[in-house]
Amino acid sequence: RDAMAEEDVPSKMLSLGSRMAARRAMGAVHGRINGGRSGMRWRSSSARMGIEGVEGREAMLKRIREEEEFDVFVIGGGATGAGVALDAASRGLKVAMVEREDYGSGTSSRSTKLLWAGIRYLAGGFATLFQRKMLVTPIKTLKDFVSTFKMVMGCQRERNHLLKTAPHLTNWIPLVVPIDRWFLWPPPMKCLPAALGPLGVYWIFFKFYDLLAKFSCPSSYYMSKSSVLKNFPQLDKRIKFGLVFYEGQHDDARTNIAIALTAAETGAAIANHTEVVKLLNASDFGLDVKDQEKEKIVGAILRDRISGEEFKIRSKSVVMCGGPFTDELRNIETGEKVEPVVSGAAGTHVVLSREYCPDDLGMVDMGTSDGRILFYLPWEGHTVVGTTDVKCAVTDRPIPTEEEIDWILNETNTYLRPDLHVSRKDVLSAWSGIRPLAIDPHADPNAPVSRDHIVSVNPRTKAVFVAGGKWTTYREMAEDAIDKLLNLHPDIHKEAGDCKTLSIPLLGAQGYSDDLAESLAKQYDIDLETAKNLAKNYGGRAKDVLKAGKDAKIVDPLGLIVPGFPYINAEIVYAIKEHARTVEDVLSRRTRLSYLNLNSAKMAIPIIADIMALELDWDEETTERQKADAVEFLKSFAGPEPAASA
Repeated sequence: RDAMAEEDVPSKMLSLGSRMAARRAMGAVHGRINGGRSGMRWRSSSARMGIEGVEGREAMLKRIREEEEFDVFVIGGGATGAGVALDAASRGLKVAMVEREDYGSGTSSRSTKLLWAGIRYLAGGFATLFQRKMLVTPIKTLKDFVSTFKMVMGCQRERNHLLKTAPHLTNWIPLVVPIDRWFLWPPPMKCLPAALGPLGVYWIFFKFYDLLAKFSCPSSYYMSKSSVLKNFPQLDKRIKFGLVFYEGQHDDARTNIAIALTAAETGAAIANHTEVVKLLNASDFGLDVKDQEKEKIVGAILRDRISGEEFKIRSKSVVMCGGPFTDELRNIETGEKVEPVVSGAAGTHVVLSREYCPDDLGMVDMGTSDGRILFYLPWEGHTVVGTTDVKCAVTDRPIPTEEEIDWILNETNTYLRPDLHVSRKDVLSAWSGIRPLAIDPHADPNAPVSRDHIVSVNPRTKAVFVAGGKWTTYREMAEDAIDKLLNLHPDIHKEAGDCKTLSIPLLGAQGYSDDLAESLAKQYDIDLETAKNLAKNYGGRAKDVLKAGKDAKIVDPLGLIVPGFPYINAEIVYAIKEHARTVEDVLSRRTRLSYLNLNSAKMAIPIIADIMALELDWDEETTERQKADAVEFLKSFAGPEPAASA
């Protein structure tokens, strides 16, 4: 009774620590009443209830457990898996999607943050027309170029789609290519005309790139030497001039979460922190089917990694979207070790302070020492530099190597004035992401090798897997996967409508406007930087974030999680509504602290853990374990010092 008397005290008079202690005491009382079971909830937190139009995580799991049979079961909650779930649900199908960790926890949150329309592919395609292979195998070379050209046109369409359907999460970013020589030798990409790039070839190429976009993007333009140095005063004055072109930019993790939640809003049952223990075929369910269909995958045993509970799901079809972990899923699918078809390429990114890049202009180095392209991009008030591209083993926690970090810093310094050279201690955060490169094990041997994504069907199990591709084309990949699945399952096909995802706005687009931040700042009397962060990350749902903080009655919902960043405590509460269930989920994907500043991320762990404990009724043991897990997670990032796990 003494513990429960805490409810009689005005919430704002209690410190977060005293509320935590009281809550744990109440949990202990409730545990004794219920036979001594510690750690049980004594009440249902409103944060568990989800957001408008989307049920909370536990309600979603209940749907997955209790539904008799789904039409489509999607494994993997990255950009592709979430896109597949959205595509299938929007066609009127009954869809379930599970993700072993958090939505976008793998490759999808570790990109360069660009929505690019294939400029590198296009440049590479043109380069092949001027190489020796054009003389040796002209027909094949021309066919490859046509294939590349079609792929670039698809990228243009998909980039335009994302910028229109997620205006709060995306923006155009001008990228300047600094020119410091009039003649380039050896020529970039071994393309002889590229040697004359500074003399007009580059300008023609960028105008052609604009034309492919049907001029839907801002037009490329010439930038004088004085303008380049005004925007990038840290550059060496040997720069001659600059050429500027445009690409899309976004917060990849927030976009991934928006896709997943939009799928849920459309009707899909989705759950993170839920893994596949075993895939089940018709015989596992005792179904009376034809001999050739006995190996068909029709369900799975799932494990809720938060509660430890295991349960079954049944579905007419399965789509595996495991990214770099596709082969791991294929092993589960077949029950045996399969020949790998997906290899990994690690891309390392380094984050520096904002002084290395203007807030509204990025830079591209197309002439690095080994021919790779390096981007310098303004992002969340910082400068992101990347990426590298090195073959690697597939792992849950890729670690940026010191060799790759040093290469990025050395390349950066080639453009900087000697007195402004960046050093290792200037690195605020560094991370690595694994890009999956795939081949189709079930393709006809005479079929052409895909240069983009693949959609493959196992003829024995009828399971579909999708791999490869890029962030920009996630929607196209999803559409291709569902189209192939429907052709494979006539019974599902007759229930499905046409693909609608080109016209579906992502969660938060409704209610967003360019002046939303100013409106929020005035209406709620909040700092403009905080308002800008809310408008950009949540769009029309920004007011719901503020309401969630107020309803939770935490001591200071508008207080900053850590100094120097616009993230506020109310976002932690709202993150729980968005299915965040670990400190890492908030630290890494609902906010981007771990990707922006490693030391600030470490500082944020206690406050994130305490607010989540308050809302999710964690006991002290769970809270401390969550803090320890977050510390361990951050060991896969580097900061001013090498990654702790390196």
